[in-house]
Amino acid sequence: MTLLPQLYMADSFLEAFDKLPLTPRKKVREFLIKFRHDPTAASIHYEPIHDTRDGRVRTVRIDLTYRAVVLHPEGGAEYVLVWVDHHDDAMNWAKNKLFPVHPATGALQALDLQMVEVANRRAAEKPAAKPLAAYALFETFDDADLLRTGVPEMLLPSVRALHDEEELERLRPFLPAEAYEALFYIASLGCSVDEALLHAGAPHEHVAETASVASALAHPDSQRRFHLIESTEELDEILDAPLAKWRIFLHPSQARLVERHFNGPARVLGGAGTGKTVVAMHRARHLARNIFTAPDDRILFTTFTRNLAANIRQNLENLCGAEMARIEVTNLHAWAMELLRRYGEPVTIVEEDARRQCWRNAMERAGGAWDETFVQREWTAVVQAQGLDQRAGYLRVSRQGQGAPLTRSQRAELWAIFAAYRTELERLGRMEWPDVIRRATQLLAARPVTLPYRAILVDESQDLDAGELRLLRAMVPEGANDLFFVGDAHQRIYGQPVVMSQCGIAIRGRAARLRINYRTTEEIRRWATGVLGGAAIDDLDGGRDDLTAYHSILHGLPPTVRRFATLAAELAFVLDGIRTLRETTEFDRICLVARTHWQLRDELLPALRAAGIPYLLLEAETPDYIGSGVRLATMHRVKGLEFEHVLIAGVNAGVIPPAGVVAEEEIVRERCLLHVAASRARETLTVTGWGETSPLVETLGE
Repeated sequence: MTLLPQLYMADSFLEAFDKLPLTPRKKVREFLIKFRHDPTAASIHYEPIHDTRDGRVRTVRIDLTYRAVVLHPEGGAEYVLVWVDHHDDAMNWAKNKLFPVHPATGALQALDLQMVEVANRRAAEKPAAKPLAAYALFETFDDADLLRTGVPEMLLPSVRALHDEEELERLRPFLPAEAYEALFYIASLGCSVDEALLHAGAPHEHVAETASVASALAHPDSQRRFHLIESTEELDEILDAPLAKWRIFLHPSQARLVERHFNGPARVLGGAGTGKTVVAMHRARHLARNIFTAPDDRILFTTFTRNLAANIRQNLENLCGAEMARIEVTNLHAWAMELLRRYGEPVTIVEEDARRQCWRNAMERAGGAWDETFVQREWTAVVQAQGLDQRAGYLRVSRQGQGAPLTRSQRAELWAIFAAYRTELERLGRMEWPDVIRRATQLLAARPVTLPYRAILVDESQDLDAGELRLLRAMVPEGANDLFFVGDAHQRIYGQPVVMSQCGIAIRGRAARLRINYRTTEEIRRWATGVLGGAAIDDLDGGRDDLTAYHSILHGLPPTVRRFATLAAELAFVLDGIRTLRETTEFDRICLVARTHWQLRDELLPALRAAGIPYLLLEAETPDYIGSGVRLATMHRVKGLEFEHVLIAGVNAGVIPPAGVVAEEEIVRERCLLHVAASRARETLTVTGWGETSPLVETLGE
């Protein structure tokens, strides 16, 4: 039986393709369309490589100047594109490459034999033991154990010679990703191979040495670096954005969550940069393509803010094909507003100035000597967060985490103010967002409303309150794969902790965690995590979460933290930093962040304008991907975004946290806000302030 040819593309091929000039890129694209159609055609010029270390590797002619490198096992139907370059450079690249099927894991690996020889030579030349390391890092593990992690046999000497995590990190560029991850967990957590493989999301089954390239390419670890091209349309989409690897290559732990069958609601936790949103988007596509496929089936993807929903919609449109017509993307508040409008109950949200006046009127009407800031905080964190609309409910509700306890008579006084405030809103015909969510939930319960959703996926779940979770539960029938939540309470910058099970969403036994940060360097990750100050963080369902084993696979410069005597000195440093970055990158890959709108308006924006540096102010409705110039945004606005370089200015006492913020829960939220802003940076992070340093960073060093 003749097997149909299958074309695979390696991540290394896309990296090489991205570096080509425009004209060769066009020729590569034209060639690949023909090559995918029939890689056996007589017009395809296969050339053997003299003295190659892997006899299955060939080059194919793009034109007289450029060659692509292809792995093709004899008699197999698989053609794997692994590199593209100028003729001589392509030949030299391929000579020392080897693509073995790992004997223990069964994954197809890509090895550079020159790098292997360098690593083993360094290991052989190293002293037997360092002064403070009397034993090797992995000396209690036999070769069979180390092979199970995915370590190539020829790199065992290098792994055996390691004495500490620093040396392991230096070996990382020489190791396949799966091997480094498992060894990292063994070294950092002191765990067994089985536990390390579990942390790394690796499959456990042993594979025979005779595994073929075809079966190896189906292995989850192979699929993080080799991708099967299933259509010409997909090929075009990949070549249009060759560095958007999130669309193509998934970590095995991510891929399993994308395709896993859940018997009910599921929740995925993970620190910043672990790919939670990527998993949710791929899962939305998977559900629409393979699970809920009827013409009337709809998948809803929702999140907390409008700008995040817009970004997700754009990314899903790039990721999906025809199934995108059955995937709806919107933020939950907009969805609730539209539902009420459709059923004849249009509402208007109270504007900030009107809201302040309503509070002033309510305080005057009710009398008493309560601090207005405290009253508003109590209204938001207790009354609205728990959906209280009756005096009796407020008198007995738990206020855990809200500071000093209140007597029954104090609660009664406060309720009089709350009732007066609600009367003021009703007089204006206005609502707050929690009122809209509550009314939408009541409408679904009271009317025979039929919604088309078979599944709902929720990003940034940590920012939803109890009322919003109850609304989501009411929007989709209970059943398999009905609700899928991704979030991280370390990034909660709105609302307060809630318990999902108390909102009708039972996730017990259907929870998972992502641990590998693909966005930031380890140095930035450590600083951003340090900002949290060891605060107790929940797991969205009443338990405790932590960042054990959360790490980045990238390394770079440590963050720069500087304090200045004056605002002028700080701004001069920031502007010089932006000019220096501009020498090696585009302005739109730089983001300047501040805690407040007034810092942007009165300090940073005028400084950029005076310096002649182009900028784009990211407001609620401004897309971050359109227009040129340095991005200028508040800490809240950059949530969900990422940039090569992030500068956070004005990190001063009285600004973050704001003056008057003393409650522990509010301090934690400010820590989370700074953590979110810092973790947007991929390559460099700069944090500055002037005058008195913010207490959130004063212990993190300069």
